[in-house]
Amino acid sequence: MKTVRKGETVMTTRDLMREPLKDFTAYVAGGKQFKFDSGMPVIKLNANENQMGPGPKAMMAMSAELGQGNLYPMETILNLKRKISKHVGFPLECITTFSGSGSGIQAIGEAFLNPDDEMLVCSPTYMAYYILPKRFGAKLVEVEAEDGVSTDLDKIYEAINDKTKLIFICNPNNPTGTLLDPDKLFDFIKKLPEHVITVVDEAYIDWIADDSYPSALKMVEDGRNLIILRTFSKIYGLAGCRVGYAVANAEVTQCLGSIAGFMGPNRIGAAGAAAALEDYEYYNAAKENNTSQRTYLTEEMEKLGITVVPSSASFIYFAPHCDTKECMDYLESRGVFIRYFSEEYIRVSIGLPWQNKQFLNVLTDYLRQYRKIAV
Repeated sequence: MKTVRKGETVMTTRDLMREPLKDFTAYVAGGKQFKFDSGMPVIKLNANENQMGPGPKAMMAMSAELGQGNLYPMETILNLKRKISKHVGFPLECITTFSGSGSGIQAIGEAFLNPDDEMLVCSPTYMAYYILPKRFGAKLVEVEAEDGVSTDLDKIYEAINDKTKLIFICNPNNPTGTLLDPDKLFDFIKKLPEHVITVVDEAYIDWIADDSYPSALKMVEDGRNLIILRTFSKIYGLAGCRVGYAVANAEVTQCLGSIAGFMGPNRIGAAGAAAALEDYEYYNAAKENNTSQRTYLTEEMEKLGITVVPSSASFIYFAPHCDTKECMDYLESRGVFIRYFSEEYIRVSIGLPWQNKQFLNVLTDYLRQYRKIAV
């Protein structure tokens, strides 16, 4: 470890970091790092990745773009923004692109959070939100729904005060998969005070089975401090390419754009994302697989006596009524990786049919041993 000597004082490099970051722990997608060198086949259902992989149009576009990898990506990003503009129905001045929506979350914090500001979330929700305020010396304020899985807008509203700067709402919510009543969400947004910026993270909105469910995009308008976050990591199968975007009114977008220049996507990812928006056949196939497999997993898990939280996303949050850490360890020993959240709940991402069947087989084996009875 490097040290800096000043007289007799010895400091580590960490001592030179900004105060809020000295004991900061980075967010890791999926909850942990894995080593895939055991020789055992691995089924990775812990990070909500689309197991179908990138679509054919995205792969073709990225392959074609490789030869331009020596050039900066400005025109490729502009083309992506034009495609996004057409997709969401907003002009270019309302769109900001990022290297994944995680960079978008960071950019929002960097643009708006001051020391002593407060940021509101309803727990449990996306883990990346929890560490954001600390980066900037701000305070995280948590509320919790009575049922422990939903997003309680009334409790969030009651917690707003003069120091509240940001509210993050994930809809559908990660990790629970619950979906807000859109009318209640829109009414909530309308009545917020002007010093509060609301972020509605719609990373999983494409997985909602009901195509008529309205996006919060309809609430974006001049004078309203609202940001809609989207990503290409989920239904478009581009998690490794790191492309996301935000939609907001022009004034909010200018604020984000002033610090987001170096947080944009790379040339290859931007080309793939632009092509993915027009690959309707792949999009529909991915959605159909997720919808049918979500129903299948829910029904089979309930047959095992498991409590399943109804999901509108690409994962299922469930209570197996056993030692959840021991259950996780057993699944991992059999090459199946899912996500631990608490002593009561764990989460499995929805995979391909054969992956889901193997997950159920291994889970059933564990529950038989745990309960000492046939299930």
